[in-house]
Amino acid sequence: MASSSRADTSGVTRKLILLAVAIVVAVALYTGGWFYAASQLKERVAQELAASQQGMHAASCADLSVRGYPFRIGVFCDSVGLDDRPAGLSASFGALRSAAQVYRPGHGIIELDGPAQVRVTPDLAFDANWDLMRASVVAWTTGLDRASIAYDGLKGRLNAPSQGVSVGVSVTHGEKHVRQSGDALDVAASLDGLSLDLGNKTLPPFNMAVDMTIANAASWLSKEGPPAGVPLGTNAELRALTFDLGEGRTMTLSGPVSIGNDGYVSGTVDLTIEGIDLWRDRISETFPDAAKTVRRVASGLRALSGGQDRAVVKLNVQQGTVYLGPFAVAEIPPL
Repeated sequence: MASSSRADTSGVTRKLILLAVAIVVAVALYTGGWFYAASQLKERVAQELAASQQGMHAASCADLSVRGYPFRIGVFCDSVGLDDRPAGLSASFGALRSAAQVYRPGHGIIELDGPAQVRVTPDLAFDANWDLMRASVVAWTTGLDRASIAYDGLKGRLNAPSQGVSVGVSVTHGEKHVRQSGDALDVAASLDGLSLDLGNKTLPPFNMAVDMTIANAASWLSKEGPPAGVPLGTNAELRALTFDLGEGRTMTLSGPVSIGNDGYVSGTVDLTIEGIDLWRDRISETFPDAAKTVRRVASGLRALSGGQDRAVVKLNVQQGTVYLGPFAVAEIPPL
């Protein structure tokens, strides 16, 4: 009996030793594979960045590294730069951190720090910073399938001295989502607590959201990116463009719209507005030069709604001219 017991114990011990050896070997192989993949990724990214410096669209990553062992892998940069020479655009950002699960490399999470500076020739500049900015992307070899970005506490200023423009912007929370939908591109975005500083006045915070589908635009997420001239020549279905002043005072536009190659907007959209008088007063106060037109439009909306403070009307937009019934009520400048 004692001999049998010792034999059983010896067999269990050998199995435990073999299991431990197998675990050590598996960990060693996995570790070697991870670091090999990391070195290959770093080399590939470095090559792509170096090649971009010779082209029309350049990118840079200071102090490039690949981290995330053992279960993640991602690219890290101390700062990031972009240079789109044909568009005359350059941009710089703070540190970038990215991560993807090793078992799902096509789905990545990216965090980007400020401050950021974007410049467009001849003298347009946008400077911004934020508390947190995070993006999620799902990509294949041909490009992105979908992407989302969210940020908190964004503050910035747009300056264009030659145009006499200086506008400050702050957003409590913002999001944008894009995804391929067949040949089309679905786009949804929202801005909470959006406030604009126009220099001589600051607009009270409001919320804004858009939900739309752009026809034949799924290829914009490919490696080639959007075609030159976007958004000119695009057609979209505007499911909802909403402005919200709070307490139920909203303005919503929906319907098909298009932007011609000349930059003018055309389309037929439904306008639903709650709180006509408040909107009249708010817009007139912000844009005094348009006060007379705004009062006239508000009177027309009240007449069409039977004197109520809520209206649902159809607007026709032809080459940038907005018609309420037979009357032209506004002009949209070319984009």
